[in-house]
Amino acid sequence: MVSREARLEESRQRALIISETIRRRSDEAVRQMIQGYNGNLDFANRLEDLAIAEEAWDHVREGQIEPRLVFAHPDLLRAHPQASLHYRGIATLSLKRVQAMASAVGNWEAGTFRRAPTLDRCLNVARTYNSVISVVITGTDNWTLENGYRNVLATIGITEDGSLRNLVGQEGEARVKDGILDWLRGDGAVLQPSVDGATTTFGVQPRYRMVYSSEPDIKFEWLNDRDEWEIVSTVEIKSGTDPAGALERLGAIQKSFDQTPARSRNFAVLGIVTRAMRDRLNELNMARDFLLYDLLNDQATWDEFITELFHHTLRLT
Repeated sequence: MVSREARLEESRQRALIISETIRRRSDEAVRQMIQGYNGNLDFANRLEDLAIAEEAWDHVREGQIEPRLVFAHPDLLRAHPQASLHYRGIATLSLKRVQAMASAVGNWEAGTFRRAPTLDRCLNVARTYNSVISVVITGTDNWTLENGYRNVLATIGITEDGSLRNLVGQEGEARVKDGILDWLRGDGAVLQPSVDGATTTFGVQPRYRMVYSSEPDIKFEWLNDRDEWEIVSTVEIKSGTDPAGALERLGAIQKSFDQTPARSRNFAVLGIVTRAMRDRLNELNMARDFLLYDLLNDQATWDEFITELFHHTLRLT
């Protein structure tokens, strides 16, 4: 299980970053961008085409609300792709869900797109937003634009939280990899990294190499008597701490370990271990598992991990 201290520290950092993101008022900047658009936006004659429910449209018009502040239009999205944040927020849709339903819009909102999206893509995204926004409006008693703005802020917070989870995972994986390399350097090993940095050869002659990949995250191979690289050990790093996704992460680990040779010693570095996970972990083709927080913050745990990996498995020490 994840320690209380680890959870508290993670919560502190997440709260600070989310608060800072909301404080930047990116929602207000996007709103001003929408209001400042000078093009003619035809909503009234395209309700069905834009997936806007008539009941929702009537409610907005009766409330004397500017339609562009509620409903997405492909012309505006093409001119200002960043406006996706506003409409996605009112619809309370995640980036992942929008990508699955219509198109990836993360680079639109981040302003990192190289060229303006096509009108067809913008129309598809606008329809997705409008169909959901219509339900939000018609399903809410006395919906107001202020309700929409609150949805935008909530969505920004949720999106940032999801991004932080990914960032924490990437950082944890990087720190484990860097720690292994630092140990090898400290042990006097001669390292020969590949041009892309994905493979590092080491050991006498040399006969060992460490390879970064997706499945597994890290694998150690040695050059056998047939001059073939053979997997000796693997390390899977799953740093997520959300119990709801624990079994899903475990499934990914099992899939990875199933692809390794029977004699391979496999290790797992985990952000959390639930009781249900522990029962299944014991059934895997795995030598040991370690909690990421302990590995990175407790020297004794790190030393134990290194001993298992390089002394008992690779037999380098």
